[in-house]
Amino acid sequence: MPLISDYTMLRSGETGIHTHPHAHIILPIQKAFYIRFLNCAHELTPVQIGFIPPGVTHDFNCEGLALALNIPAEMVDPVYSVLLTENWVVDIDEDLELLVDLIKRETRSEKRNQESLCYLFYYLYNCLVESHQMSPLSLRYLHANYAGPVSIAELADIEGYSTAHYSQWFKMRMGCTPSQYLQALRIKKAKEILATTRYRVQDVALQVGYINGSSLNRAFRSVVGVTPKEYRRRSRTELKFVAEWVVRPRDARADNRNDRSARVLQARQTA
Repeated sequence: MPLISDYTMLRSGETGIHTHPHAHIILPIQKAFYIRFLNCAHELTPVQIGFIPPGVTHDFNCEGLALALNIPAEMVDPVYSVLLTENWVVDIDEDLELLVDLIKRETRSEKRNQESLCYLFYYLYNCLVESHQMSPLSLRYLHANYAGPVSIAELADIEGYSTAHYSQWFKMRMGCTPSQYLQALRIKKAKEILATTRYRVQDVALQVGYINGSSLNRAFRSVVGVTPKEYRRRSRTELKFVAEWVVRPRDARADNRNDRSARVLQARQTA
């Protein structure tokens, strides 16, 4: 299992320009966080999330307090690397606030659960991707019609390009071929269905554009590393963990934390 590490920055000076194979999730806690990459300077505030993809040269400066998560490269889908490099800052809305709170508390926990932290990251990662609408018409078409037959000629015609020019344009923009993007999109949708329903693998395959369960099995295993059935088994436990927190009212979660703090204090006083 990939391991997510984290560290807290407190009024750190400039780190110097550097690059590394892992990605960063930056969560400012107090004051602003300044970062430079792609020859531009950016300010990140405590009501925003920053994502730095793997292999991007950058440096940063923290005026107050910030939490940084180191995300292994294998957990970052290269299909969306270009998109998230161009749109790396997301405002924390009410829904994301709950998720960010879970991540912060999981990193502070003495009994950290790596599986839970990994799942929380994947959930956040999907939120970051989905928060940016795909502007090119052919990408919108792909997202709306991934379950059916889609040809490069069809996509090229939507953009008004020849098939050869479209393939070059697509790879420059997205970092992969149209076929690779379509496969990654189908596998992503299959993962969502597997994790949240009891549909047979055969039925899932038909819903995401594969002709049978065997085709989905081969593609899924080549991308994810496990079979659809194994992925479903692993996901159920993780989904249950997140669901218990996401659906619980904010006041109930606060009461739970207060009760836990009271028990810890009582235990210390009686020790």
